[in-house]
Amino acid sequence: MTYSLLVRCPKSGRFGIAMASYSLAIGRLTDGIRANVGVSVSQGFPNPANNFLAMNLLAAGFTASHTLGDLLGNDPHNEWRQVVVVDRTGAVAVKDGAKLRPWSGHVTGESAVAAGDMLAGKDVLTAMLKAYAAKPEAVLEDRLLLALEAGRDAGGEKGKSGPLHERSAAVVVCANDDHTEWDLRVDQHDGAIAELRRVHNEYQPHAAYYIERAANPHKAVPAMEFADMLKKKSA
Repeated sequence: MTYSLLVRCPKSGRFGIAMASYSLAIGRLTDGIRANVGVSVSQGFPNPANNFLAMNLLAAGFTASHTLGDLLGNDPHNEWRQVVVVDRTGAVAVKDGAKLRPWSGHVTGESAVAAGDMLAGKDVLTAMLKAYAAKPEAVLEDRLLLALEAGRDAGGEKGKSGPLHERSAAVVVCANDDHTEWDLRVDQHDGAIAELRRVHNEYQPHAAYYIERAANPHKAVPAMEFADMLKKKSA
């Protein structure tokens, strides 16, 4: 009961992952991302350990296809999972486990793949890729959030008794640093994607401030003063 989009931006080389789920705290599964290495996720009945192994294999220079093969070979319960890998070249490898709950599957684009299980249908994933590709000039985190919103609006998740709402969501982007450059999540909310949009919009004007504060702490104004400056600008 999760849908996600994993990408490598051909223009910037940045990696990104966007996820939404009826499950709580889906952001905990977004740790499989590393600058200049790749991005990977295990979902369905996830095995978080797959992300750690995937990053080590990709960092060692293995392709997405080879990495996926090793992940599956190391996991006796892989048929219960959906495992997705995107490597540093943008190549994609995916395994949809036979025991995933319907509808499950994936759709690939240019250096991108949308995947999910327990969805309303394939249109959810197609809509995500279409929204992601619609604004190539936008920054990656904006495009990923647009993709989540499109997936939700195309039907999102669906259980035996009908539609399911997303209770958690996350968008993570990694550029050229060892740490993530953009990492926002909502762990529990009945409208998690809408709440993530609110947090995203609130955080955007602060992002450059936090980067500058880390680089030049001796020149930085306190966070509360910066917040007050933003309030005055928007007044």
